[in-house]
Amino acid sequence: MPLLTPRFVGLFNEAYEQVLVDENGNVLTGVPMGTETRPDIVAEFAFRGSQLLHKRNRDPLSLLDDPDIVAEASRRAFEVVRRYEGTPPVENHPLSQTELDEGYALVRNYVSLYRAFPANAHTEFCPQFQGSGFLSAAEGDLGIEDTLIEIKTTTRKVSGKDLRQLITYLALDSAAGTMRWSHIGIFNPRRGTLHRAQIDALLLRVSGGKPRVDVLAELVSFAQTTDLVVDRTF
Repeated sequence: MPLLTPRFVGLFNEAYEQVLVDENGNVLTGVPMGTETRPDIVAEFAFRGSQLLHKRNRDPLSLLDDPDIVAEASRRAFEVVRRYEGTPPVENHPLSQTELDEGYALVRNYVSLYRAFPANAHTEFCPQFQGSGFLSAAEGDLGIEDTLIEIKTTTRKVSGKDLRQLITYLALDSAAGTMRWSHIGIFNPRRGTLHRAQIDALLLRVSGGKPRVDVLAELVSFAQTTDLVVDRTF
C-alpha cells in the first residue's frame, strides 16, 4: 500500500468524515477529558458497558441505572487495561462518579453511532478473526451491518496505523474465506467523529490501482511465508 502516506491520511481525515447527530438532530460534539479521570479505564468502561447493554438488549442510555452492568463493565475495563499495558493501572480503585459520568457521556455518543445506520441493523461487538501465518487470532471492536468499525477513544485524529489495523483485519477475514464487510469505519466517541470508507475504493487508492482481492491476498501471503514471531496478541 505505497500510497497510504501521511498526505493521504490527512485527506482521509477531511474527506471521509460522516456527520453524526445527537438525539435532537444536532451535530455531535466531543466529550472533554477530565483532569482527574483515567482516560484508558473510562474508554474501556464505556466500550464494555455498551457491549453488555447490547448483549442484554437494554436501552444504551440505562448504563448508570444498572449496578450489575456498571460493576461488570468496570471489572472488564481494568482487566483489559492490565492485559494490554502489561502492568496494573497506577490507581486500581473503583471508578469515581466523575469517571462514571464521563463514561456515560461516551456511551451517549455510541448511541449516535448506532443512529447513523438503519434501525435494527445487525450489530456485533468484538468480531473474531482467525490467525494466519505469523499473525495470531485477533478480535475487532465492532461490526454494524456492512461496516467493520475500529474504536479509538483518543484526542487525536485518524492515523495511518488505524487504517493498517483495519486492513489487517480484512486480510485475516479474507484468509478465512469470508469477506463480511464492504466498508470500514473509525469511530472516536471522545471526539464524536466517524470516518467511513468503501473498502474496494480505498484499497484501489492506497495500493496504486490493485483490486481488493489482490491486496488482501498479498498481505495474507506475506503473513504466511514470512519467518516472523509475534510475541503478543494483535
